[in-house]
Amino acid sequence: MSSLNLLNRISTVEAYMRLFQANALGVTTAAASISGKQFHYKGSLHQSHQHMVFGSGLPSFPSFEMADEDLPPPLPPPALPPKRAPPPPPFIPPPAIVDSDRRHPPPLAASSPPLSSSSSSACPSMSPSLSLSPPASPVRSNASPTLLTETVGVLPAKEDSVVDESTETGHDDDEEEDAGMKSDEDIEWEYLELLDVAEHLVKKKMTEDGPEIRGGHVDVLIVHATVDLKNEYSYQEAFLTTYRTFVEPVCLIDKLTKRYDRFTRSGDTSRQRAAKATFSLLVRVVDDLAITDLSEDLVKKLMKFAQQLVSRGDLVHAKTLRSKILERYNARKNFFNPQSTLPSLGVSLRQYSLTDFKSEHLAEQMTLMDAELFLRIEIPEILLWVQEQNEDKSPNLTKFTEHFNNMSYWARTVILQAEPRDREKLVNKFIKIMRHLRKANNFNSYLALLSALDSAPIRRLEWQKNITEGLKEYCALIDSSASFRAYRLALQETQPPCIPYIGLVLQDLTFVHIGNPDAFPDGKINFGKRWQQFRCLDDMKRFKKCNYPFKKNEKILAFFNSFDDFLSEEALWQISETIKPRGAKKNANA
Repeated sequence: MSSLNLLNRISTVEAYMRLFQANALGVTTAAASISGKQFHYKGSLHQSHQHMVFGSGLPSFPSFEMADEDLPPPLPPPALPPKRAPPPPPFIPPPAIVDSDRRHPPPLAASSPPLSSSSSSACPSMSPSLSLSPPASPVRSNASPTLLTETVGVLPAKEDSVVDESTETGHDDDEEEDAGMKSDEDIEWEYLELLDVAEHLVKKKMTEDGPEIRGGHVDVLIVHATVDLKNEYSYQEAFLTTYRTFVEPVCLIDKLTKRYDRFTRSGDTSRQRAAKATFSLLVRVVDDLAITDLSEDLVKKLMKFAQQLVSRGDLVHAKTLRSKILERYNARKNFFNPQSTLPSLGVSLRQYSLTDFKSEHLAEQMTLMDAELFLRIEIPEILLWVQEQNEDKSPNLTKFTEHFNNMSYWARTVILQAEPRDREKLVNKFIKIMRHLRKANNFNSYLALLSALDSAPIRRLEWQKNITEGLKEYCALIDSSASFRAYRLALQETQPPCIPYIGLVLQDLTFVHIGNPDAFPDGKINFGKRWQQFRCLDDMKRFKKCNYPFKKNEKILAFFNSFDDFLSEEALWQISETIKPRGAKKNANA
């Protein structure tokens, strides 16, 4: 997506959200012009504030209208093929209504794993090779089924005409045949209207270990996630972490809102409780929406549902949902306007060197920079990266990995560009910094510096024995034998705050993704795979809840300069071979 298109999308969503935020102030008539788009707001006119006019009154949700020039051109109504050949006159049955809400997934590549789909799902199941971004809206007919039926209608028989008995008999047979067929709505609600779906779940066998739930139809998994039981908490957490791998967020929200609407209108006590549990899950889904999930279609759908809650007098739920929508929208704004740890302009321009600062202070500032980027990473980005390797859909993860690589190449550049007498001092300095990084549980910067000191252009140079022996001790933590057992044990014993090494998380998720099918042969979702993905991400979710207490040091941050000053791999090799030509034995301090 180009930057211009992205900004246009953001501006459109921002326009809707700014109008949405004004609802508690009660407005009668106002218009906001944002990014060239004219939005009209209905309410009472009292005082102006920037582009909008606010007034006093009862809390209400606004109604929105876009100007004609901003609306997409109307789509032609879909063809309405007759369900069967029409019988002879005078009786003419109405044509069948094409269900334009049902969308069909695109064909999969030959190498794609099985697609977890089912005919009873209102939205297409997702394959790892398919995009998780909100799909284009399906083509819809502007006319309602009722109007279409009335338009075609049943022609009244003429007074002098005689109705053919064979025609009536044939029509009755067709009705009996249709009675045995389920409509699309019936199929969709086959599971969503159930209060208990335990018998429809795929459960583990008596001889198997691990979680109880192993799979099921997508709607069965959704309904089971609404069950308010303490022993189902882990399942709900796993569901919220991984549901994007088999159902899109906009589709899940659509199912939950419809289920809530249907159950909350019922007088049955058990259905009322199920409605509350459904709304609780909906709030959690909205609260966990990623930046890439917040499409215009999704925001408008949520605002429309909030308006419906207000119109029914359900102000408590409307307020709760509204606050979550605004939180996610503000998070999106902060992503495009981040508050960086870059130093202020008042910092002295004096040229500092690495040895001018204490190793502990350097490690603290490295940790602050890592933590700022780490806390922005959203869990869906990691799953998307494993499936698609799409940087646009994993922006925070991409920045975090780039920061890791920049720090590593910056350390190599500092060492190789130094004067011969200073190289060993700098290597020892980086080793001391690594010791403090380990104490701060910052495995990310720790491994970035370790990869620099163990890189070929630096390792090939001759160093004092105390340096080589010290590096062996630090390399033991990330020893790849026994599937990085030493590092995994260290991470398991670590308490937050902590910044894990993201590379191993991505590796584990890749193995799970490649080694397990998305669905069973009958099309049901393989939730056992989702349990494994959830476990791989569990440490990340645990460590994202805590912050470091360190304070910013402007001088050190200015010295780091975001680690942007580094040489390429080729340039580093040229310096290394200048220090020690190939085939020669020469001390690194020469």
